[in-house]
Amino acid sequence: MDPYVFDAEAVYALDDYLYFYDETLRAERTPAQVDRVLSALALRPPARVIDLGCGHGRHAIELARRGFDVTAVDQMQPFLDRGAADARAAGVSVRFERADLRALSYDGAFDAAVCLFDAFGAHRDDENVAVLANMARALRVGGGFCLDLRNRDWMARNLLPTTVLERDGNLMIDRHAFDSRTGRLVDRRVIVRDGRTREAPLSTRLYTCSEIERLLRECGLTVREALGDWSGLPVSVNHNRLVLFGARAR
Repeated sequence: MDPYVFDAEAVYALDDYLYFYDETLRAERTPAQVDRVLSALALRPPARVIDLGCGHGRHAIELARRGFDVTAVDQMQPFLDRGAADARAAGVSVRFERADLRALSYDGAFDAAVCLFDAFGAHRDDENVAVLANMARALRVGGGFCLDLRNRDWMARNLLPTTVLERDGNLMIDRHAFDSRTGRLVDRRVIVRDGRTREAPLSTRLYTCSEIERLLRECGLTVREALGDWSGLPVSVNHNRLVLFGARAR
């Protein structure tokens, strides 16, 4: 399998995505994650926040509930539509905008930016750097950011060749491989649901903490705190996340 293949339309088919990830997303404890972002970035309403790769807007909506001025950006229109509906149901205002993170044109418009739950890393290396540069440019100087991604060190040590998520007799089968040359986690995903089988291949660029900090620094973003998970544990080969907090330096 080509290590760069990422069939976004298949991977992010809204109905299947929310169906299989329902328990995972509920376990994510969105309010607690927003608590940590606000504390780490010393962010107070009505600050302007952009949520990059917002999905169906769970973090964006939580931020809006707390009085922030939120813009939520994603490339998948069904997710944006679902987010807008959820925001209306919650009685909050969020601007949901369709855009490719590689081609954002905001310039100093925000006090903070968040990019969470593996929204970063789907593209080729130069394109991933473009996403970071666009995030930096979207911030005012001194504006804060949170970037949440998988820890390459942990993934390389703990990768399972196959995982199966089962719900009501339906299956999401992920067959994993780590491509050392490209640094990508390659997943030949197959979804079996309601008697139908479809493929949803994807791959994600994984980074070590030092590698992603260097890229952020080159884009004008300084990391001030790095965690190994959302509970506050330190970055380590024993923890699967990199949760980075910092600010635009220039």
